[in-house]
Amino acid sequence: MVENESFYEESKLCNYIDGGPKHDSFYNKDGLLLRNYSWIVKNAIGIIILVHGLYSHARLGFLRHNINIISNHEAVLNDSDNYYIYKDSWIEEFNKNGYSVYGLDMQGHGESDGYNDLKHHVNNFDDFVYDLLQYVMLINSSLSIEDEEVNTNIEDDEQNVNITIPPIYLIGFSMGGNIVLRALEILGKSKELQKRLNIKGCISLSPMISVNALGSIDSRQFNYFFKPLIKMVSCLFTLWRLPFMNKIRFPNNSYVNDIHFLDKVRFDKGMTFKLAYELLRGMQNLSDNINDIPEDISVYIIHSLKDCVCYYGDTVSFFDRLYNNNKELLSIDNVDHVIVMEPGNEEVLKKIISWLSEVQERENLIHIN
Repeated sequence: MVENESFYEESKLCNYIDGGPKHDSFYNKDGLLLRNYSWIVKNAIGIIILVHGLYSHARLGFLRHNINIISNHEAVLNDSDNYYIYKDSWIEEFNKNGYSVYGLDMQGHGESDGYNDLKHHVNNFDDFVYDLLQYVMLINSSLSIEDEEVNTNIEDDEQNVNITIPPIYLIGFSMGGNIVLRALEILGKSKELQKRLNIKGCISLSPMISVNALGSIDSRQFNYFFKPLIKMVSCLFTLWRLPFMNKIRFPNNSYVNDIHFLDKVRFDKGMTFKLAYELLRGMQNLSDNINDIPEDISVYIIHSLKDCVCYYGDTVSFFDRLYNNNKELLSIDNVDHVIVMEPGNEEVLKKIISWLSEVQERENLIHIN
């Protein structure tokens, strides 16, 4: 990976209020520079890789924010230069429980380059997925090298030369919830890659399996109206941006909107028509290839019945169709879409950590037997 020294300086200036992550980067298959961050613990029991949603980025999506919440409908800024707070965040809690955490700014988001030098734009939805898998491979390789270095300092016998990589867990929110599930589909087509990457679990939060505004992906309005319409518009006006689409309002906890709007790293314009069409393709591809998801990678889906963005009904349908030995769906009703930030997110986090522990125990029993 390519280190960027300026990011290290920034983290020093903010006195590690964001937890002092390692700032790194790599070039993807299209030559785009993708920024990434890691909060490492010693002797990690597992590796968590976070995938943010649309119009967000890794630190915005999973750290806390330097704001004052006035009410459920308003938040005010404290410090835009030190906006991301590690303390009491999901990332800190994962670290406390023994997990090293990695986060990637997807292309066109956060500090990462965008296709054609554009934010909120992509050539193909699966490019997000391949970027994630490349990132997982880079993490896996770096851990292998570290383990080999340790082994060279101890007695060289059969037990010591075996490289042990901690289990990897993917956690994605909204668009990221689609990306992590789609990554499993691609993994399912390669047993060799699946074994090499050591991904043991996938958590999909408020997944973008379909969106409320367009209806179910199996509906006539989606397949015979919205999909062909957006395809046509994306061909004619590829780089035009959808107005107001970056300002979806969450009616019950609209201070979440302020959290996004107050972030100076976040690009404040809507998505291109091309990205809009690729999102539809991403939803369709995820549904069409569901049988490629490996049966032995545990899947945990968490979705709110009151989600105003992503359609809960299609999540249930997807879960029912999923053939998997260890799958679980948690339906909640006290939040809206952004379950990582809204009141009650702490309880969701506890459920996730408990689920991770159960998966770890199950994997340990498999190895013992």
